[in-house]
Amino acid sequence: MSRHARKKSSIQTYHVVIKGADRQLLFEESKDYLKYLDILKYYKEKFDFEIYAYCLMSNHVHLLIHHPVGTSLETIFRHINTTYAGWFNLKYDRTGFVQDGRYFSEPVETAGYLLTVVRYIHYNPTKAGLEIRPGAAYLWSSYNDYINGFSDLTDTGYILKLLGTQEQYIALHNIVPDDDCFDIHQARKRLPDDVAKDMIEGLCSCKSVTDFQRLSLIDRDKNILLLHEKGISIRQLNRLTGTPRGVINRIITQENPE
Repeated sequence: MSRHARKKSSIQTYHVVIKGADRQLLFEESKDYLKYLDILKYYKEKFDFEIYAYCLMSNHVHLLIHHPVGTSLETIFRHINTTYAGWFNLKYDRTGFVQDGRYFSEPVETAGYLLTVVRYIHYNPTKAGLEIRPGAAYLWSSYNDYINGFSDLTDTGYILKLLGTQEQYIALHNIVPDDDCFDIHQARKRLPDDVAKDMIEGLCSCKSVTDFQRLSLIDRDKNILLLHEKGISIRQLNRLTGTPRGVINRIITQENPE
């Protein structure tokens, strides 16, 4: 099946989402987030694009970027994704895809929608239950770059020019967004991923997806059942242990037949 052509932005500005392959983690620990930011900085300089906002979540990334005419979005993200995947696989002694196929891109055409996307991106950790409001605790977003007044990664000037003052920037984020944009979260009650990861480490002595995948099949099945009974959803088990959802369903169904 042929791929659909991407919609183009007349002002070369896009909301880009990159997801982990099969909903698995893109980042296992703080050093992984830092490495990804270093890669962004390198290719930002190489390809001369601007980053208006970003947020790195455990299994996906949001970026709001403006790229110059003559440099394609495909080129930029082919380099970013390939470089990070190679580093990640080498670090964790694994093979295969890290990102979920092609990145997603949404063209941004107006200043009004540009501000909507900025707010939406910065609200991702709040929606996921990782902080009570944007900028309160989460380390891996650009929200506080605008508050601190300096960043070697985020290009804050254009957004602040549109808003007029830093106070208006704060006011923008006082409005809880109801916009979908690229909303890959689903409305459901679940354990936050950091709590689930701590539970997996405590119960299984596995600090990463790679550690869990090295378990014997007997230990894997036993731990899948235990973790599910403790409240970790099937989708989270898939992401945080690297176990295919079909396998998880089989393990749970065999233990609890109808």
